[in-house]
Amino acid sequence: MYLTLVDLLLATSIIQSLGLAAFLLLPETFRLISNRLLAASVLTFAAGLSEVFLYSTGMALQHPNLAYLGSLVGLLQASLLYLYAQSLMYRDFCLRPRHAVHTLLFWVVSAIFLVEYYLQPGEVKLQILQSRDHPSVLTSPLLAAAIHLVFLGYLWATIRALGRFGTTVRRLFSNLENKQLAWLRTLLIGYAFVWTLSLLYCLSAHVFKSSASALWVSTIGAVTGFLFINYLIINALRQPVIFSGLSAEQARLAQGEDDLSPPDREVDGALLRRLANHMAETRPYLDANLTVEQLARQLGVSTRELSRTINQGLEKNFFEFVSDHRIAEACRQLRAAEAGTTILQVMYDSGFNSKSVFNTAFKKATGMTPSAYRARS
Repeated sequence: MYLTLVDLLLATSIIQSLGLAAFLLLPETFRLISNRLLAASVLTFAAGLSEVFLYSTGMALQHPNLAYLGSLVGLLQASLLYLYAQSLMYRDFCLRPRHAVHTLLFWVVSAIFLVEYYLQPGEVKLQILQSRDHPSVLTSPLLAAAIHLVFLGYLWATIRALGRFGTTVRRLFSNLENKQLAWLRTLLIGYAFVWTLSLLYCLSAHVFKSSASALWVSTIGAVTGFLFINYLIINALRQPVIFSGLSAEQARLAQGEDDLSPPDREVDGALLRRLANHMAETRPYLDANLTVEQLARQLGVSTRELSRTINQGLEKNFFEFVSDHRIAEACRQLRAAEAGTTILQVMYDSGFNSKSVFNTAFKKATGMTPSAYRARS
């Protein structure tokens, strides 16, 4: 059997996916529910790529009973990615019987294929496959559109949840490094774009059938698969170790703030003054891992009250509030720095522990880089 470059790229992505899933299912990694969900998602992704591989190599016609299986299993991927994101965002997340509703699309479409394809005689199966010039094209364009819309709906819901999560962590933490799951949000935005193209392709495939467009689809599938799995390998494996997600208490705090509108209560001016004095005298912002809970304990107030006071009284989230104090401290140290003092040392002494975050925040606040600021001073 002759394999093209596209076939080899598909095969490589499938092997990488299976290898990643095998690693995630090892005893030392299997204990994390996020790893188990990621492994399941990667396996469904490999199944979808296998469908394209069978079509591209012509093996689907040789083994008609294997046709469409990869596409059917792949229908579980969007819901698994949604649950995977939930497991990363929330420390206490666990699978429950109610989560079985996320497999509904798989069961409905599988039942349709069982009747219309798998229960048909072998000759009919071959006729169905030979009448298709594209992988996974369904008889009904309405059904194809419905599947894509459900898939895109899951991706959109996951992207939206990750966006809200990013806002939440800025309310709770002064150190955002590896807490915002920006890598996963970026991945899903790109993936949603590819699935939007796939929707347009599926609708047009019922009208236009040409070898050129079929090759284009296989190529897009191969390139997308390769980029997707390698992006996961680079980012996903280290994520659960770096940040274990929000605790139940932190999640309730964020939810409580969302439910509290500004007119409900006036901002406590006395607390604002106590906060300003505490920041100036004690300088808690020098702790790189300061959280809103820790600062609230230092002031003897509830975490929710302090967070609401900062958000509404100062019109900043907790991250911005602490970052402003750290930038002011860095400016002071840069102006008074002795010869030989490095920018990195000033960064750490000011409470930052990420060079990229420090440089971005400093330039936003002062309009220049730390080096330029020191030279001017």
